[in-house]
Amino acid sequence: MKLGHCMTALITPMTESGEVDLTALSNLVEKLIAEGCDGFVVCGTTAEASALTREEKQQVLRCVLKQSDRRVCVWMGCGTNNTAETLDLIRWVNTEPVDGIMLVCPYYVRPSQQGLYAHFAACARVSEKPLMLYNVPKRSGVALSAETVIRLAQDYPQIRALKQACHDMEMVRAILMANDQVQILSGEDGYFLEGLREGISGIVSVAGHCVMGMIVKIWEDYQYGVENTELDQCLKQVSNQIFKVSSPSDIKAMLALQGWCTDVVRLPLVPLDPTEKQALHDFMQQHALL
Repeated sequence: MKLGHCMTALITPMTESGEVDLTALSNLVEKLIAEGCDGFVVCGTTAEASALTREEKQQVLRCVLKQSDRRVCVWMGCGTNNTAETLDLIRWVNTEPVDGIMLVCPYYVRPSQQGLYAHFAACARVSEKPLMLYNVPKRSGVALSAETVIRLAQDYPQIRALKQACHDMEMVRAILMANDQVQILSGEDGYFLEGLREGISGIVSVAGHCVMGMIVKIWEDYQYGVENTELDQCLKQVSNQIFKVSSPSDIKAMLALQGWCTDVVRLPLVPLDPTEKQALHDFMQQHALL
């Protein structure tokens, strides 16, 4: 399995008219690789996947695969709240040269733990790629339990990773104690260093779009036994800033101020209002991000 340590949950850049901007996407991929990013998750939450058509998802994935050119790993988000639709997406991605597939907990319907198990088991039986489960209770309305993750990983060896986007370190400890072959990546920038202390393997970052160098430095220092608490505090501040409104509106606005893309998002998301943009601009100036 090819899985990075400092990965980015890629946005989907868009033109002023609302179309997918493949040129901006290619430029962003190149920038992030140059800054030390070693993997991408495309068409996840940050990519506004629920607002993309199947054709657009294909365009985005193939653009990232072409630009990254096997220099880093590429994982594809296929999770939906409809198991049949998810299986159909997995069958398509089986034919693409991706390194793995990420599957979010089915949102809105709030299945039981047995329902979550059955959903991910069905996905595992179809997938020809390694799988990363994505636990994000704030967005999906339901949380995976440690017991369900452990059971799934035991029954389906292709379930190899978990993106943990909730501050539940007890769950992290329980999973790693039961199965140290499961790699856990932080889905929350603000808890990266804390997660490393508990044994996580890396991060799938949103803040990394603008501060990948900071994330790489925290990771590298930790490998040499150094806890870079100063950078960790900076990363917490950036993380708090980019989730003040609704991701990815904030991170797109940051990237727009840096000149990498527009701040266009698709409804029901909207761009930051003038007051929010000014506050973001001031924050970026204060932290030397402009």
